Formats: sequence, C-alpha cells, structure tokens
Amino acid sequence: MENSPGISVIIASIVGPPFIDECLLSLEEQVRACAAEVIVVACGDNAYAERIRRKFSWVRVIHRAERETIPDLRRRGVKEARGAVIAIIEEHCLAAPDWLQTAIDAHAGGQYGVVGGPVVDHAYSRVRDWVVYFTEYNGYLPPWSDGETFNLGSANIAYSRDVLLKYEPFLSGGYWEARLHPKLIADGVKFRSVPGMVVFHRGPFNYGYYLQQRYWFSRAFAGARQMPASRKLLYFLASPLVPFLLLARMSQRVLRQRCRVDKFAQSLPLLIPALFVYVAGEVVGYAAGPGDALLRVE
Repeated sequence: MENSPGISVIIASIVGPPFIDECLLSLEEQVRACAAEVIVVACGDNAYAERIRRKFSWVRVIHRAERETIPDLRRRGVKEARGAVIAIIEEHCLAAPDWLQTAIDAHAGGQYGVVGGPVVDHAYSRVRDWVVYFTEYNGYLPPWSDGETFNLGSANIAYSRDVLLKYEPFLSGGYWEARLHPKLIADGVKFRSVPGMVVFHRGPFNYGYYLQQRYWFSRAFAGARQMPASRKLLYFLASPLVPFLLLARMSQRVLRQRCRVDKFAQSLPLLIPALFVYVAGEVVGYAAGPGDALLRVE
C-alpha cells in the first residue's frame, strides 16, 4: 500500500483513563520515530472516543457505542490497519521505549508470522497487584530466551498483517491464545520469542474487581477451547485439586525464572483464592460454554 506505515498498533479500550492515557504516552515518541500508526478501538459513549481524539491527535480512534468483546474490538482495528506488521498491546500495559522498533526488526526477513516478548511488572506497591501479575502473566515472566516458541500472549505481540487477514474468521468469538494461536501453529506459522520486546503491566486493581474479571476471563477462555468430552470430564473430576496444581506450576515458573520470588511469596494469601476463582470460571465454561463472559471482560 502506498505510503503505508511499516507497523500498526491496535489497542482495544474499555477501561479508559488513566490506563489508556499512560499506554499511549509510552508509545508517542517511538510512534513518531518509526512512522507507525496507532489505532484505538474505543468502546463506550462518544464523549470517551472524542476525548482520546482531542488529547492524542496522532491516534486514529474507532468508536464502538455498543459493548463488544476485546477480540471483536481488536478485529475491527486489524481490518482498518495499514501496516505490514500489526502489534497488539493491552491498555493496562506500558511499552518499553524501543518496543516498536524491536517488533519491526523481529519481523524482518519474513521467517516468523508472530513475534512477542515478556510482560514485566511495574514494581507495584500493593500485594493485590502482584496477585494480578502472577495470575495473569506467569507464563510470560522475564527473562526470556530468543528463539522459536509456541507461547506468546496477546498483551505483547506482533503479527504479520497478511497472517491476521488470512485467519480473520478466527479473530472473533474467543481469546486469540485459545482460538487463533492453535490454528496458526497447526498450519505451520512460526512464533518467535523476543527478549527485548518488553511491555510493563501496571496496576492498580481492586481485589474484588479482579476476582470478578478473573472468573469471566476463565469462563470465556474455557468456553472457546476445543477439547474432547473425555478431557472435560477429567478436568471436572480433578477440579478441586487444579488450583494447587496451578500454584505448583506457577511456583516452578517463578523459581525457574528467578522473577520476584519475594513478591510471589508475599502474594500467596491472596493468590490462592484467585486460583480457585480461576478454576471455577473454567469449570462453568467447559460445562455451559462462554455465555456472555467475553462481554464482561474489560
């Protein structure tokens, strides 16, 4: 495409300020340096979308008045994006100063269809924010090694635009880690982990609000997964033990990465109840499907 940017950034925004403001501020300087395009798909009333347009004139805003799922919001941004590479970042995250250039460099040569990096903590002052971090991002803790992988998360990821458009039917109806990524991997699309492609997850979140969000996310994720009935039955039978198995796996990851071990230990009293909520959401998702859970995730 003539005069197209090399990279587009898509941000689905439901929560709003201060998260979206700080996320965009972390991108502003590097967007200019890389001649990148930023698209915010803002869900809510028109005044919210207009506020972003006024405050961040360099951002393209797509307004969605009706409540839509985060995957649907991202899909709308992808369809409007013009860059050869499409990067996704959560509005709860801040981009490292070289995030965009690192993503562009990682896509050079066309060997990989998807690249992504770790999610780093924001040195939280509250224990509850460490609970969110370890529960949500324990699979993406630093440090990372460089190379081919099958484990990248949609808080910090960049796709070839051609890949996303080819698989557009998989961009709605479920989280991309559960629906899109397995299809890409099965079709031979290569994923690469890039240690220098860093985003920082920030707080604060109220604990009760987070538990609600964790339940809805887990139900939506489980409801979108393709799993044989026999495996679902096994999960139901083992569900009382699953929180402890998850805790063991999470502990192993934290210790292996040597990532904030002291903070992990401090967060355990609040972390264990969050894991039971996590499993409860999955049990309902496998048994009854996602329902409207995706519409409740922010």
